Amino acid sequence: LSCLQLESSNRYESFSRKKGVSLDDMKLLHKENYLEKNESDYVLQAKFYSRMNILSDLVASHESKSVRKVVLEHMTDLIKANRSFFQNLVEYEELASMHFLTVVHDPFSSDRDDVGDKSVGSSSYMASVVAQESCVNGGFVTNLLRRLLSRCVDESDRDLKDVLASCLGEIGAIDPNRLGREISSCQFESELQGSKDNEWRLSHPPWKGHLDRYQLRLLSRHLVTSLKSSPTILDQHKISFGIQELLKLLNESGSSNYGRAEDGAKKERADESTKSSMSQWLREKLEEADVLNVVEPFWTTNYKQADTAAAKSPPFFLKSNSYYAWLSSFSRFLISRSISNKNSIWRSFFYACRSAIRSNAGISAAEFLFPLLILDAVCFGNSHDETIVVRELVSSLTFDTVGSEAICSMNMREREKAANSVFTLIDLLRKWVDQEIEDRYRESRRRKRAANVDLESCTSAWPADIVLSKIRRLLDQIPLSLCASAASRVGMNARALQFLEVDSRSQIASSAISNAKKNTASYHDSKFLKSCHIDGIDLQLTKKLLGQLRDFDTMITISQKSNPSELSSRLLEVATEREMYGDWEGALQAYEHLLDSRLRSGNIVGCSKNRAQKGLLRCLLKLGRLDSVLNQAYGMSKQDLDLKEMEFSNEILPYATEAAWRLGKWSSLDSLVNEEHNESGQDAHARYQLSLGRTMHSIHCRLPEKVILGLRDARECVMSSLSSAARDSYARSYPYLMKLHLLREVEYISSVFFSEKDRKDTFVEFVSSDEWKDRIKMITPDITGSNDIINTRLALSRMANEPALEGSLWLDIGRLARKGGLYQVAEHSLAQADMSFQNAYTEPAPVDDSFIFFVQDSIGNVKLQLAKLKHAVGETTTALNLIENNIPASIFQMNDAELDSYVSKMTRDGNIALESKETLSRRILQSTEWLVSGGLRSGSEIKSRYHTVLKLAPKWERAHFHFGKYIESLLETRFSALSELGNNASRLIVLQNDKSCQEYSLESVSHFGRSLQLGQKHLFQALPRLLAMWLEFTSIESADKNASLEENQAQMNSLIKSFAEKIPEHLFYTALPQLLSCVIHQNDETAKNVALILTSVLAKYPGQAMWSCGWLRYSKSKEKNEVAEKIFVGAQRILQKQGNDLMRGMLDASKHLFNFLITLARFNAKENHTSVRMKVPIFEPELKNFIPPIQAALSVTPGALSRSSSRDVFPPFVPRMRTFNPELKIMQSKAKPRKLSAFVVPSTVAQRETSLPSNGVPISQDSGEMHFLVKQEAKGDLRKDSRVQDLNNVINRLFVGRKASSGPNNRRQRMRLKLRTFSVVCLTEDCGILEWVPNTESFRSLVGRTYNPQVPSDSIHRRGTRLSNFNDANLRNAFQRCQELFFVKKNLKLAAKKFNECVLQQYLPVMYWWFIQNFSNPHAWFEARTNFTLSAAVWSAVGHVIGLGDRHSENILIDTRSGECVHVDFDCIFDKGLYLPKPEVIPFRLTPNMLDSFGPCGADGLYTGALTESMKTLRKNRDILLSVLEPFLKDPVINFSSSKSQQKSSEDKDIKSAKRSIGIIDGRLKGVYNLRNPNYKKIKREDVEPSEEGDISHITQLSVEGQVQKMIMEATSHENLVQVYVGWMPWI
Repeated sequence: LSCLQLESSNRYESFSRKKGVSLDDMKLLHKENYLEKNESDYVLQAKFYSRMNILSDLVASHESKSVRKVVLEHMTDLIKANRSFFQNLVEYEELASMHFLTVVHDPFSSDRDDVGDKSVGSSSYMASVVAQESCVNGGFVTNLLRRLLSRCVDESDRDLKDVLASCLGEIGAIDPNRLGREISSCQFESELQGSKDNEWRLSHPPWKGHLDRYQLRLLSRHLVTSLKSSPTILDQHKISFGIQELLKLLNESGSSNYGRAEDGAKKERADESTKSSMSQWLREKLEEADVLNVVEPFWTTNYKQADTAAAKSPPFFLKSNSYYAWLSSFSRFLISRSISNKNSIWRSFFYACRSAIRSNAGISAAEFLFPLLILDAVCFGNSHDETIVVRELVSSLTFDTVGSEAICSMNMREREKAANSVFTLIDLLRKWVDQEIEDRYRESRRRKRAANVDLESCTSAWPADIVLSKIRRLLDQIPLSLCASAASRVGMNARALQFLEVDSRSQIASSAISNAKKNTASYHDSKFLKSCHIDGIDLQLTKKLLGQLRDFDTMITISQKSNPSELSSRLLEVATEREMYGDWEGALQAYEHLLDSRLRSGNIVGCSKNRAQKGLLRCLLKLGRLDSVLNQAYGMSKQDLDLKEMEFSNEILPYATEAAWRLGKWSSLDSLVNEEHNESGQDAHARYQLSLGRTMHSIHCRLPEKVILGLRDARECVMSSLSSAARDSYARSYPYLMKLHLLREVEYISSVFFSEKDRKDTFVEFVSSDEWKDRIKMITPDITGSNDIINTRLALSRMANEPALEGSLWLDIGRLARKGGLYQVAEHSLAQADMSFQNAYTEPAPVDDSFIFFVQDSIGNVKLQLAKLKHAVGETTTALNLIENNIPASIFQMNDAELDSYVSKMTRDGNIALESKETLSRRILQSTEWLVSGGLRSGSEIKSRYHTVLKLAPKWERAHFHFGKYIESLLETRFSALSELGNNASRLIVLQNDKSCQEYSLESVSHFGRSLQLGQKHLFQALPRLLAMWLEFTSIESADKNASLEENQAQMNSLIKSFAEKIPEHLFYTALPQLLSCVIHQNDETAKNVALILTSVLAKYPGQAMWSCGWLRYSKSKEKNEVAEKIFVGAQRILQKQGNDLMRGMLDASKHLFNFLITLARFNAKENHTSVRMKVPIFEPELKNFIPPIQAALSVTPGALSRSSSRDVFPPFVPRMRTFNPELKIMQSKAKPRKLSAFVVPSTVAQRETSLPSNGVPISQDSGEMHFLVKQEAKGDLRKDSRVQDLNNVINRLFVGRKASSGPNNRRQRMRLKLRTFSVVCLTEDCGILEWVPNTESFRSLVGRTYNPQVPSDSIHRRGTRLSNFNDANLRNAFQRCQELFFVKKNLKLAAKKFNECVLQQYLPVMYWWFIQNFSNPHAWFEARTNFTLSAAVWSAVGHVIGLGDRHSENILIDTRSGECVHVDFDCIFDKGLYLPKPEVIPFRLTPNMLDSFGPCGADGLYTGALTESMKTLRKNRDILLSVLEPFLKDPVINFSSSKSQQKSSEDKDIKSAKRSIGIIDGRLKGVYNLRNPNYKKIKREDVEPSEEGDISHITQLSVEGQVQKMIMEATSHENLVQVYVGWMPWI
């Protein structure tokens, strides 16, 4: 065994070699230690990143607990010593998580021997490591958290979990929205061996003869690992014996015929002297598994075991005190039964493992064998064996029986493990059965015998038919309701929900098929279209699970369907639900009603009353009413004399404890924490509250030893809950990560309190540091104002006697509460803040002038926040009085000198300002915005107020933007007043002749441009409007030599020219499509400015801008070709002056690259050819110098748009294309696009001066491949697709930046709403290259390969192939006959009825089951379904707003790894679908299979909530969207006309069409449903009265909720679905 010890001790070194970084020196990586070496922060951060990555790998994969503990301790210290570096990683996490590669290669494979210098000091290699990890693993921080949370699930050692908790606390509670992608539980499971075993076993059912493979996997994946981690010599001997016996079995059964099943039990092997040498086959297999060096010594060992002790008798679960004890004893019993059963086929395999499963280290082997042992007992044992198995399984899942609780001595953590092993068994058996049925069906379709016929010919095979029937019988004896209850009790919420949903569906599946055969519509009217599958299940449990999984919308929907009749029960449900989604005010009211003696019914006693009392205290704590908590707790203790005082005190003690330390009532806290009480019956959160209270008390009393013990106890309480929460998702784990974050801060600050330095100064310095502030910035803002971390800092500030710091924290709480709509909390917090600042101002200790200034300015900020609060509650007059208090009216008429004099007089003692200019200007600007929105002042007064603000703060971006916006509103008002015709021509005439309009345009553009110079917050409002107003104003031609117009136009161009030099180029980059549309302009000076801006952007970012500008050189317009050449030549000259010859050459070579891609796009492949081999071109400079045309590489980073600095405007580590693959694939769709792939290397490899091979062959440096689609459009225009993707990127930023709202709506703020986008680069007007979207399939194809396992195998309703088969003439004819009833017979109601009866009821949806079948892990299943629902809702909202049509089932793709929707083909936009031969008269696709995918309530739950939140966000940002869409629609380059007749119209009609489209979009963003059905004008219906026909209420403005309900109703209407084109396939 010495070789194993050596391998374990050298684990660090082996990982070092793999990563190419030496870990000889494990000292902390302090930044100061490297400054002497003149290394940049970039290199230092790369070193830190690389070290952290190695440690992360060790935590995830090392077998030794001791090693993992040391690594976690080192990681914690490393992050602590380099917080600034870690904060940078968090800041750029979303950037690092972008998808770059289509196919990923292992970046650190052993055969990559030419990646350069691999030493720690090599900055090039370090950067390469960073680049690789960013591109491959999707963000380091996300990857690290995934691994640490997987360890929370798997670790059981107390000391190790404490170190893990400290590490997570050091990392902090990072806002989920800061992570590039959501951390899913399926990623947690991927770290664990059990999940990999499940996937492997699923593809190797025992009845298909895989004995040798099972033996080899058990040996290589479990026994070897168990041997390495064995803590004792005895454990090592037990595992060694199993390895020895398995080697004998493998050598005998596999050497002659690998894969052959054993035909019977083998007797004990002969003595060592009779052994032969190991077979070559076995040696090769062991070497392939990389375990030969470990197991080879056991080939010659001679371990023997004397089986003297008989196996224990059942029951086992009720007698076991641990999961290991139960699994070991139960498995040993099953092995003994197998050995005594001659019918058992694998009994010698089981017998060889009898010793290994009796070792703690061998528990993974027992888990691997467990399903096989159960199957063996059920299939080959007698009825008694089956009864024992069923009883054991049911017993392990039973929690509510009194007898079970009394006898079973396992704690909840051990019961969780036992339940999980049973669930794994059930999943595996069920999937084996379903898979076998489908395999046989496919075989029968190929006119072959079923699989079991061949197996019967093999004497060693399991009898497949018998196995299937036995499995079904076993599963039928384990109720799904029992499984759901057990899963809920152990915290497996997603699994419990899946059990409930499947149970509900199983109860209605038979009736669905029966109704389909009878053509009964009642079932489908109530169940099918709405997908309401919640009958016959525990609705209370279902709601609880949905709340735990944060699907609050579905929870509320189910609650509305299941209101209990009893008042107390209904109030308790309402309170619990509101508490789950953070509506603390509503929950408090419900609890108060529940406890009101006047409303209380006689049966609210015991548990219900206890729950209500604790809920009331919990709500009061969350709302910050701490005195009320103590008063209520005292009253509750004295109220019920029938209860034991001490028992009841235990229930309310944690809440009173928290209230006491938060209030600083240390005497009360002292009595509370020192009181004797029993904690055994309290939950983990209550124990955490008490532990934290003791810790705070110990800090106050200066007892460092007790502080350490209290923190350890608190962490242990948190980890007990986190281990279960981590199984679900990062979102559910987040509250516990917040607690660990808090505990880590308490640990830091306690060390400051106990330090020998000046405690007060050290505390202030510590808490005021930037690193400390960054920790609070990265968490999710808690809008209730009860953020635990801020509350803890408040208490510690009060303990340190720091009223100024306390006031700042109260001010933060008040601001958050006001934004969240919790106005009472906000008012209380702001009052506390004002009191704290007043105390700080009057404290007797000597203070300096800067401190006085800070306090006075903070008092002004408190007043500002209080005024905002008053305005929010509708008290506008009071708000204005507060905010303008002490501001004289004369200030708005002062000139600069007078204003300076006034500000200078606002002093005390002549030199200390009572209020800063910034605070004064914020007050004036805020009041001005309220006056504008309320229409309380005239134009001249408002302008003077804006001028005053800009005099006080001339470099304030917000002030310039709002002033420019206000001037633009004056311009539009004047247009409306002077324009007679209301069209664009009249507008231009007014602008041509009215001097005021011209001045307004100039002033507005000036302020918009100034705001863009100063910041980027309003980029997507200011820049599109600036460009549109400039281009419109300078396009006016002066017919009669209008001197004023020409002068103002020249002034406008002069202004723009100055902005071109001052506004950062990356801001203009975001508006490139708008600029490119106007390279040809009526005004020569304007055209020159457009070219100037394009040239500067192209020279600044040649690699990215080249893809946007390149198509101009190949335009059909010669004039554009000439302009494009000038732009490229100008950019090359700038680069040459800068000495950047590489980029200059790259721009020159871009012509060659574009020519190559255009040739591919226009290449006509021969009929039926699926691929061709092309000659790989050679580029000079090399292809590696080009930025690849993918979305992640060409998009400006979110960080660049939130900072004034232009550093890292684009991702810094973008992989580069090295060469194209000569194999060009021809796609078989109608347009026959070409799939082009490129081999990719890391950017640091590409940046080396050495050349890389470009012969189209993969090399070791390749990190993966990028795939593209190159196509030529026969009719469409790819520029539309490109512009829609630009719009989608803007919308994604709006979703990320949306703010929380109060009450029930807060639940939706946490939704991760996002549009999945991809790059579309135009090569010419009709050719383009599109980024390949990996891991996606069309919605139709997924429906086609899905089946419903609850339907009999021979039923036509089982499989989705019937639905997706467009060649099915019966289906097409049935639908077209329904359409004829409307289009020919003009009876729409009858057509809809027949469509329901003849199509929908005969082709039942199956898509619900795709998520279960594709995502085997229940947590992954729930997350994927949630992703699908959210993304479908977002696309529905955006699609309806922009009029996106042609949404047939091939244009909607689904990511098979995440479940996300991806829409493609955007040619049919702006309601163009209404002008198709068969108009698309629905707002978006919401067909039966989509509804079936959304969950138990269909569109009524999460989908409606996400659609509501999406529409709310779009409507709230209406101005931004219209600013982006208006230049899009008015783009003269792209024809957006709706019909062929319109396409032939004049330019003026095109302008009218654009304006009409803007009006329609504007209406939808105001709540108007204005999608008109053109069929109602063509067809005179005979089934309705003329007044009813075509009434779509196209004028009424609906609320967001009303608009959403209207959209869903229209999208699911049978009357609308029956009108669409048959190829749209509305039944899918």
